[in-house]
Amino acid sequence: MAIISYIFMGLAVIFTSIGQILQKIGSGRVKNEHLNIGIKSIFVFFDPFIFGALIMLFFATVFYLFALSKLPLSIAYPMLSSGYVLVVLLSKIFLKEKVSLRRWLGVFIIIIGIFIIFNSGR
Repeated sequence: MAIISYIFMGLAVIFTSIGQILQKIGSGRVKNEHLNIGIKSIFVFFDPFIFGALIMLFFATVFYLFALSKLPLSIAYPMLSSGYVLVVLLSKIFLKEKVSLRRWLGVFIIIIGIFIIFNSGR
């Protein structure tokens, strides 16, 4: 497996994680009237953070498809869970969210799991 596959996988995780942060910021800015199903709901997409999130998630999907074309699904899909780790870190830094010790323990367990899966084929 070429190193480029892992680079694409990393880019997919990074872009997905940034997209999640942008969605969170944008969702706090959206007016309640735009959340109702109907013609006004299209205005949600005009928020720059929501629009930015969509762009990031689009590119994340493209990068993931490139990675998936070269990596086994049994490795690629679990590697996406590294996004959970990145989102917790980004949430703490940019959204000033409090992260409990128990949540950090969960993040550590995810990291161990990724490490085990990544090294299982050797």
